[in-house]
Amino acid sequence: MKNFILKNNDGTDFDLYSFQGQSFLVIVFFRGAWCGHCKKQLVELNEHFEQFNSLNAKLVAISSDSTFKSSLLKTFLRLKFPVISDSDLEMIEYFNFITVHNNQIVSKPATLVFSPEHELVIEHISENYDERVNIDDLIKRINGLLK
Repeated sequence: MKNFILKNNDGTDFDLYSFQGQSFLVIVFFRGAWCGHCKKQLVELNEHFEQFNSLNAKLVAISSDSTFKSSLLKTFLRLKFPVISDSDLEMIEYFNFITVHNNQIVSKPATLVFSPEHELVIEHISENYDERVNIDDLIKRINGLLK
């Protein structure tokens, strides 16, 4: 994966490689703050935050929402991981996750896991708006990579 520099909730640059460091990187692409299925997934990820940390895996959620909406969502759901804006669709387009909902361009729901060497090691791309990766299975798969 190439490096991306997107906008953090406070409008500052968010450098994906710097954030990842020597960890696994779990990127969750979601449709937007308005999506109930997405919010449910983000809350579930948050509930497993410490398990991801124990596996040396950092979480980040990305949508086409503005930095303001991303910030509100992070605060409202009390998320422990970054919620980043890709309002220019740079990353969403790079991974070919663009879809349309109510005449608005959004990301398909997808979860990608990258190794510390920035290689894609796990991917789950949902064609259906209500389908998400199973968090327990994702944790098991990351754990398997450590062995």
